[in-house]
Amino acid sequence: MLATRTVSRETVPAADGTLPHLFLLLVCSRLAVPSMRLSLRGTEELTIGRGDLQRGPLPRRDGHVALAVPDDRMSVKHAAFRRVMGTWVLADAGSRNGTFVNGHRIEREVLADGDLVELGHSFFLFRSGIVASATDPPLLYSDELSRKAAGFETLIPSLAADFGRAAAVARSAVSVVIRGETGTGKEVVASGLHALSGRPGRFVAVNCAALFPANDALELVRNADGGTLFLDAVEELPAAAQPLLSRVLEQAEVWPVGATQPVAVDLRMIAATQQDLDALVSRQQFRGDLLARLSGLTFALPALRERREDLGLLIRSLLKRHARDPATQSALTCDAARALLLHSWPRNVRELDKALQAALVLAGHEPIGLRHLPANLQGSPVRPTQVSVAAEESPTQASPAMKMQHFIDELWRRHVVRVLVAYSVALFGALQGADVIVTRLSLPPRWMTWIVAAGLVGFPVAGVLAWVFDWTRQGIVRTPALSGAQQTTLAPAQRGRRNAITFAGWILFLMTVASAIWWRIRHT
Repeated sequence: MLATRTVSRETVPAADGTLPHLFLLLVCSRLAVPSMRLSLRGTEELTIGRGDLQRGPLPRRDGHVALAVPDDRMSVKHAAFRRVMGTWVLADAGSRNGTFVNGHRIEREVLADGDLVELGHSFFLFRSGIVASATDPPLLYSDELSRKAAGFETLIPSLAADFGRAAAVARSAVSVVIRGETGTGKEVVASGLHALSGRPGRFVAVNCAALFPANDALELVRNADGGTLFLDAVEELPAAAQPLLSRVLEQAEVWPVGATQPVAVDLRMIAATQQDLDALVSRQQFRGDLLARLSGLTFALPALRERREDLGLLIRSLLKRHARDPATQSALTCDAARALLLHSWPRNVRELDKALQAALVLAGHEPIGLRHLPANLQGSPVRPTQVSVAAEESPTQASPAMKMQHFIDELWRRHVVRVLVAYSVALFGALQGADVIVTRLSLPPRWMTWIVAAGLVGFPVAGVLAWVFDWTRQGIVRTPALSGAQQTTLAPAQRGRRNAITFAGWILFLMTVASAIWWRIRHT
């Protein structure tokens, strides 16, 4: 069993300079809530619960920190992260909707690097260690990021540093090489660099694999004069075009066909590649002088599977870009959000972009659900007890026992039993007070009969109101229905709920009998 106390009171950086962090990726029902990065340095315990968004440094007391998230499906105190013997342990705090790690419901779990934590409708990513500088704020929200250009937003400190260096050279003539797998957003970043450069000319993007020798390259250079020439897949650049581009970079001039004098050009070159250009040079498949002149600044865009901290930020941005009405805020179901966040995304941001674009169209005005996502995402590891989509959409085919279990779950989730027990206690006290008043004032006995009848009529009324409505921090709202997949996630607590409901039923029965006996004694 894990120890219940920690070894030290200070979380120091690891030997490689990394620190544990927690990222709020998204609140699937409220995508307007920004993503967040929270450093766990110096933290012994972090409790998370429902509340208003907190800005600035979080209050800290003896290593204990409390974080609030505006999520109506989260309990006031939902879960706690504790540092135990150098590891981080997540424990549920008796929450109403449970705590999940990588789609599995847990009561207490030792966290591993990259675990996806689900609290209510909020999804967090735990990182046991990422590189962060002393100047990085301990708490940072995505809406606090400086908006340099499109594609430059990130919550990852190391990637933010690379973007910062790229932005610093944007207004110069320094060439840039961007490495990364296909679909990682290299052209988006290159376009952002052009926007930051202030150059009056065009951003001309060309796929070097489709480029024919010198004449095409010459035409591209002249079209990009005054702007930026983006060479995608530069490793595919034809050998005949490489000397021309090398001369442009070296002397800022070209020799048009038939010309007797060179023509000056002013452009910035940005190259993108999926391969190791130095290795290509060593194999004489790429000119070394061209690589030397291209490599003013080189940085890498990580694959999306290595950039999961930014998934919520990217999902929010892509949904906003493709929304039919920019004023309408999109939403995701928990199943859809879980599938998106657990998928490996082999084709990177491009795959995510197309998946969300199609899902928005299929969902219409509904929240994006699992059935709106591509088939390969619907098979993502969601939860071991997940039911099929067909079964989820056909509750009428369930057995009577399943229907009864669903009804019991709903009674518990909607607080119907709790409301009725509280109502019966209040009614019992009110009847005692009413009896005293009727007796002291010598009122007709039938008045007491009417009061008792009105109190009994209130039982079904209170039950119906508790079933339909919920009292949240935003006021009284309608309680959303529970989906089939969500029903199955609550299976571990079903036995306890049945026992609790049976116990509450006995309390109501005994209180009713006691009230009847008391009433009989008082009026005989």
